[in-house]
Amino acid sequence: MNYVKDIPVIGKFDLVICGGGAAGIGAAIAAAERGVNTALVERLSFLGGMATAGFVNPMSEFAYNGRFITGGIPRRFADTLIALGGAQFEEPRCNLSFDPEVYKLAAYRMLMQAGVTLYMNTFLSDCVRENGILKKVIISNKEGLQALEADYFIDATGDADLAWQAGLEMLPQCRDRQPGSLCFCLSGVDTSTKRMHIIHQRNHRFNHQAVFVREKLLALREQGVYVPQFGGPWLATTMNDGCITVNMTRSPIDATNVQNLQCAEAKMREDIFTLVKLMREHVEEFRNCRITAIAPSVGIRESRRVKGVHILSGKEYVDCVKFYDSVARACHPVDIHLPGDEGQELTFPKDAGYIPFRSLITEREPNLLIAGRCISADAEAFAAIRVQAPCMETGQAAGVAVAICKADGVAVQNIDITKLVAEIRKEGSIIE
Repeated sequence: MNYVKDIPVIGKFDLVICGGGAAGIGAAIAAAERGVNTALVERLSFLGGMATAGFVNPMSEFAYNGRFITGGIPRRFADTLIALGGAQFEEPRCNLSFDPEVYKLAAYRMLMQAGVTLYMNTFLSDCVRENGILKKVIISNKEGLQALEADYFIDATGDADLAWQAGLEMLPQCRDRQPGSLCFCLSGVDTSTKRMHIIHQRNHRFNHQAVFVREKLLALREQGVYVPQFGGPWLATTMNDGCITVNMTRSPIDATNVQNLQCAEAKMREDIFTLVKLMREHVEEFRNCRITAIAPSVGIRESRRVKGVHILSGKEYVDCVKFYDSVARACHPVDIHLPGDEGQELTFPKDAGYIPFRSLITEREPNLLIAGRCISADAEAFAAIRVQAPCMETGQAAGVAVAICKADGVAVQNIDITKLVAEIRKEGSIIE
């Protein structure tokens, strides 16, 4: 079937960012504050991506080996949340536990203050290339199909939707994808007991699972009780008494396949009620708990990743290789969740790792940057840099880069790296 329609261009910008999660937020603030006329397209009615739509809490991770390694816009954002009474740092690694509703508010305020134009409740549907260069994105909302034109674009969709629509090469899937999780909120939890200290993540090289819950569920399974597949569990405070977010459901998932995504979500929704019933019956701290919210979106750990100029490797990350074009840092362990059981593989780096600018750009596209979890990294490095703090920092780097490229009139591949790194340091990033 052929379909032809005149699509109106409703806006012309210096920069269009697709995706309003951590990476998109960082990119939009960085670019707009530097005078770049910036638009951001987000499919939901609120910002935050997996943090707010997926209840992925805490925001990992700001410190390692006793010192902060993430500054810049992520740190400003964290400080804003704290000032609003909606977050707290959990020492020593300084994961940021937060209230998802305050996160939404802080993100919106910061983007408005920066002067970003928002297109909310709006899907990225396609893109248009002219003379081999990306020129427009096609968006869809209640007003139908529309187009936004820009000089530069940033793909912060998480699933590399814009890069994929533009025909860019994706990295091959060399093993089974990490499973997805449908997170949820509980109220009425007794968080005062000693073994509930895990909601305050105060150990350094430690997987902050609620081990006492995990062991009880596994014991029940051994006794013949049906216990759905789960991970962790990982619990985080929402800054409200007795209210926590829970990350424990687990299902193999292909986020780029609508039917697969739908079936996995339906299964995990059933699993939530089964798991909470078991915890209520068998774990003292959860006797009086109830489900107050299930995340609007499935938490996706892994989908597409773009093949960039440099593919960051797990070895480079764990060995803390510093690149001449390092623009962001990360300190999360290489964290690979296994899709077939309750297993997890963890490798802690020697120190905070580095992310090079070349992992944010491709050989082909002169005006497209990639930010967030779909940057160019192998499966091991990806398993560490996919969390919120480094995603926001790669977004910041992409936004700063657009401002420089726009001012200098150059392609992203020809940016002055010395100038870029200097500007990112001025932003407050700790790229030592």
